[in-house]
Amino acid sequence: MSTLEMLLMWLGIFLGFVCILVAAGGYRMGWHKKTWIGWIVAAIVFLTVLPIIAALTMGLSDGRSELLGG
Repeated sequence: MSTLEMLLMWLGIFLGFVCILVAAGGYRMGWHKKTWIGWIVAAIVFLTVLPIIAALTMGLSDGRSELLGG
């Protein structure tokens, strides 16, 4: 993975945690159920779906591996 790919992966995971915090705050503040459930769904997408897709697409690309020295 290149540095840009790692930064994008980190940014997605960070946004997932932000979504979780917003959902928790919304729950505590008494938001409508649809609203904070939507934030939880967004967090799940950012924390699971996008990193898996990114790892599969970025990890399978051809090229030299910086870690293996190839």
